[in-house]
Amino acid sequence: MADDSQTAPFIFVREAELPELPDRDAVVSLMAGELAAMMGLPDAQAAVSAALEREHLEPTFVSQGLSVPHGRIPGLQRPGVYAARSAEGIDWDLGRANFIILLLVPEERPEVHLGLLRDLMRWRFRLGENAPALLSAPVADYLQSLQEAIH
Repeated sequence: MADDSQTAPFIFVREAELPELPDRDAVVSLMAGELAAMMGLPDAQAAVSAALEREHLEPTFVSQGLSVPHGRIPGLQRPGVYAARSAEGIDWDLGRANFIILLLVPEERPEVHLGLLRDLMRWRFRLGENAPALLSAPVADYLQSLQEAIH
């Protein structure tokens, strides 16, 4: 059996709201760079490039204020999740994103990527009308909500 600490996602929830940034590319760059650094990846710029490249193929705004930018990283052993909030929302082509959850996933394990996306879609659907309350909830509540959703 695999060591769960090595295969379970690394989850980081930003305590403060995202700073005012000029556009979604700046948000993706900030989040991917910070997550790569927290995970100790040797090439943070490669993570930023992977996430931006995916975003430029097709914007990752899902619906109901959720955007899930992501990048596939060759050789990554453990997926990373960086969750941020914005009460005003970030303009994301197809809508305003209040919940931005960036994923860095192993390129060689698409099932991990798809599983995280599935879990996040279910999480957002279950939030329903309670989503505005989570925007202002303590960071510990946001983290707990995501940890319960991600398997």
